Amino acid sequence: MVYNESQALKDTWFVPLFFGVHLLVTIVALLNGQIAAGDSSTYMVLAIVLFASFLIGWLIVSMKLVIRLDATGLSYKSPPFINTCRKYKWEEIKDIQHIKKASIWSGGGLGFHYDLKGEWKYLFSTAHVVRISVKDSSFVWSTRNPDKILEAWEEWRRER
Repeated sequence: MVYNESQALKDTWFVPLFFGVHLLVTIVALLNGQIAAGDSSTYMVLAIVLFASFLIGWLIVSMKLVIRLDATGLSYKSPPFINTCRKYKWEEIKDIQHIKKASIWSGGGLGFHYDLKGEWKYLFSTAHVVRISVKDSSFVWSTRNPDKILEAWEEWRRER
């Protein structure tokens, strides 16, 4: 069995919210007259803020999670930060479990981050969450189809 899944942060509600707030703040600054009445330093500050916001927006739009499960094991990558696949053979995996729905609230937010439990979390959709436990650590993925991941895990365990 081969299972591939790709999740992008740009497919969530967060991107329109981010750019909507960005646009609203820019419009309020323009309508308030802060920019028109300002001197050159006001324009410089505005340019820096807009450039930083553009970079953050580009980062948000380019973030994604790519998952692959096949006969040899599982692998994932999360560009633009993790550009090479991190691979785990089935023998290295201790357990895979479906945690719960609504990953955004229970998982600590969208994107990838390291939590206080010592786990890396890769949350790019709000559908479902699975925890993969390997020999020394564990990590959490969001997924749109946890049944396929659990099915691949059970299939390998049956063959073993």
